[in-house]
Amino acid sequence: MEKREVLERHFPGIEQFRDIQEPAIDALLEGQRVLCLMPTGGGKSLIYQVAGLALEKCTLVISPLVALMSQQRDQLVRSGLGAVSFSGMDYRKQFQTLTAMLQGELPDFVFVSPERIANDGYLEYVLRARCEDIGLVVVDEAHCVSQWGEGFRPSYRNIPLALDRIFGDSWPRILCLTATLNEGQQDQIREDFRITRTIKAPALWRDNLDLEIVNLRDGKDETKDAELERILEEHRGEKVLVFVHRKYGKKGTTRTLDAKYRDRYEGVAHFDSDMSDGEKASVLQGFTDGSIKIVFATSAFGMGVDIPDIRVVVNYLISETIEQYYQEVGRAGRDGKPAKGILLYTRQSRRGRTRLLGESLCTEGSLRSSWEELGPKRGNTMGCVNYEALSEEDRASFALFVDHDVLRVVAKGVLSLNCFEAVTDEGGRFLSDLYTYARKGMVSIIARKSGRNVNTLSLDIWRRCSQGDIRMKSSPSKGIFYTFGRELTDEVIQEIVSDQEAKKRARVLAFDRFADGIEAGRTAEELVREALRI
Repeated sequence: MEKREVLERHFPGIEQFRDIQEPAIDALLEGQRVLCLMPTGGGKSLIYQVAGLALEKCTLVISPLVALMSQQRDQLVRSGLGAVSFSGMDYRKQFQTLTAMLQGELPDFVFVSPERIANDGYLEYVLRARCEDIGLVVVDEAHCVSQWGEGFRPSYRNIPLALDRIFGDSWPRILCLTATLNEGQQDQIREDFRITRTIKAPALWRDNLDLEIVNLRDGKDETKDAELERILEEHRGEKVLVFVHRKYGKKGTTRTLDAKYRDRYEGVAHFDSDMSDGEKASVLQGFTDGSIKIVFATSAFGMGVDIPDIRVVVNYLISETIEQYYQEVGRAGRDGKPAKGILLYTRQSRRGRTRLLGESLCTEGSLRSSWEELGPKRGNTMGCVNYEALSEEDRASFALFVDHDVLRVVAKGVLSLNCFEAVTDEGGRFLSDLYTYARKGMVSIIARKSGRNVNTLSLDIWRRCSQGDIRMKSSPSKGIFYTFGRELTDEVIQEIVSDQEAKKRARVLAFDRFADGIEAGRTAEELVREALRI
């Protein structure tokens, strides 16, 4: 289908493409793998929506925020398009939806989180079986791939591996989307995702944003809070987003500021990664409909949130980089109307951010601790882990071990068969045979005792699911199975640590450049334009 026909048929309220939407769509339709940098609110989603429909194949969208995926799915469904998001589904609905995708037509759009693409074996099985019907893979908020910045999500590092397992060497078109990336991050994404074309919006600066740095110099938290309260009073009744960057502590966190101002202002809430999906969705809905006016949030809020009428973004703690700062203030004024971004700077907050940077990334101690969890047990030549149960630290270590060929993923399945029940006689015989090797149905034991390759065994289990011989009766314990590559010697640990230290130095250097610019009296606009070369 021609791109303009797609626009007229499915997006009648949009008369023409803007900025770099059309060249990005054209590049995808030509078969390119594209890294696209556009300002927040620039209409990135329309690029993959039009390109995906023009290709007349399924588009797989990997996105970090549950609420955003649900919002985009609902918008597409209201437009009469087929769209699926697994977030919020129970295991039965997920299983039924995946089986339907395998047996029937794929929806126009499938939204998944990076965590799901990293560890859901049945999803991977279905996508691999239908890989010829997938025309485009979208990696939204692509800056999360990079360990060079605070937005890093360990599961993003596993996406290229998942694409290899799904598509082999024949990757489809790829679209990586983000608002800002420094040169190092761009290079990493181009390498990881085999990017053939980088398209950058000529106008990354948004004229409707009025950016201000309030330099409180040696002011204490009380001084900063007084300035924050002045801003909240000045903008009472408007939507104000306050980036705090810390979840816990005695003061200056999402939770303490929520508690402090909850009784002073109407509609106050907090948002951070330790909240449940339901709690996050509730805050986002309230902020969208206006019942919530003030949100104290970590950077987890910023990714992909599309609430057009946020009038003020306050950075209570200085961001890690100029690029991250501009990502965050870009949440304001997405409706094109005037909006403000206000950064509250103190030397104390600089010291606080420097301390956080010093604690970032994996250390020798954290790597060795993770190896206790992930390394070989009792001489076994294979390991398995429930990825969903891993801590963020262990997930980061897992990604590094894979990057450095210490671990090699061989299968994604379930840890135990006890989540399945037979539907047909054939399915009953299949399960009974496997249980003869392990009474508790542990897949790793079944593979070892039966002499079967764990990947072949896992694929056979998924095949029986897809054929209707067995089905899930309870929520599965999803497992990643891996073998061991390079021995984790002291030399290999030092290799990984040295790589981490180099990344940490780069992050500290970028932060110091930001903070030094503020202390030298440079304006936010000057700093942003210089960093983004605009």
